[in-house]
Amino acid sequence: MKGKPDQVLARCHVVPGTSVYYFDPYTADDNRDPSRCKYLGSKVRDTRKLSPEDYKEYNAHKNNLVFGAMYKNFTGGSEWLTMYPKNPPRHHIWRADYFGQEHRVVTPETQFREIPPADELHRLKKEEMRRDTDEPVAFAEYREPGALNLTIKAMSCAPRAFAIEGFLSDAEAEHIKDNVRTKHSLERSTTNGHKSETRTSSTTWINRAEDPVLDSIFRRVADVLRIDEALFRDRLPDERPDMPTRARINEDLQIVHYGKGQEYTAHHDFAYPTGHPDSPSRSINLCMYLNDVPAGGQTSFPRWRNAETTSGLDVTPKKGMAMIFYMVNPDGNLDDLTHHAALPVIEGEKWFSNLWIHDPIRT
Repeated sequence: MKGKPDQVLARCHVVPGTSVYYFDPYTADDNRDPSRCKYLGSKVRDTRKLSPEDYKEYNAHKNNLVFGAMYKNFTGGSEWLTMYPKNPPRHHIWRADYFGQEHRVVTPETQFREIPPADELHRLKKEEMRRDTDEPVAFAEYREPGALNLTIKAMSCAPRAFAIEGFLSDAEAEHIKDNVRTKHSLERSTTNGHKSETRTSSTTWINRAEDPVLDSIFRRVADVLRIDEALFRDRLPDERPDMPTRARINEDLQIVHYGKGQEYTAHHDFAYPTGHPDSPSRSINLCMYLNDVPAGGQTSFPRWRNAETTSGLDVTPKKGMAMIFYMVNPDGNLDDLTHHAALPVIEGEKWFSNLWIHDPIRT
């Protein structure tokens, strides 16, 4: 409680099958509801003392609880983790109807065989990042010719997770790591701004505009996700006037380094909503493996659902491979099954990157 950090307002009893808990100091306790925490105040508070704005938000959360109960019953046990009403995602979601389902993408953003000399690379201005469809790719003489054919293969249906073999060339993976070593400093990873023993890696961030190689990788990501690459950068005034802002929908590329024994225990990448049902939130993670790991370091989804085993899905790091997982389901709900961990590195080290895309707010 504000000004009284040691005061306990409610106590929750965690039970199997219930993930969402709340307490309501404005109505009498209902012991029949397993998701409701017991309010420890001396008396029920009066809603008439709330401001009009707070009362409106209180009612929104009450309605959300009603819908959540209906959703859980309708889906056979899935928790509603966002705010009702919630629009479905605006972006494309690849289908995962069965294990091994494949989708194919052809992109002009071919891989770099070798990285151009440092004196030919430079930070891109906003105007330079715009490219007409008939313009050739940058530094074609350093790339593979033709077009790049990529296969997106479903590893999991629940959660929706896909592997893309050979997404990066060896030269590109090494370029990202060299970029970190020469231009950035790795710092201890944090969770919500705090250092924790649950996350012991080191982290830094790279902007798309840092050089044309990074720009090319972002364009390839956009093609794979079937999202306009212009949404992955700050746009010029005449670009995508249908969007409410010219701000990009993605975060910078996060680079993560794990040494021997380092890990990140199971967590969600998404943030739970506040009061706004359509506030922007992390919706997709396209992550890339930048080296082979001799032992350990798998990306593990412990809640993976399948008909053969109760163990989780463990994705082995493979240099150049990318993985997509969707954190928002087609109905707009956050996907609890994307709960995942970076397992401890047993031998060697692990270089990894995350590129988070947000579902943009509607006009």
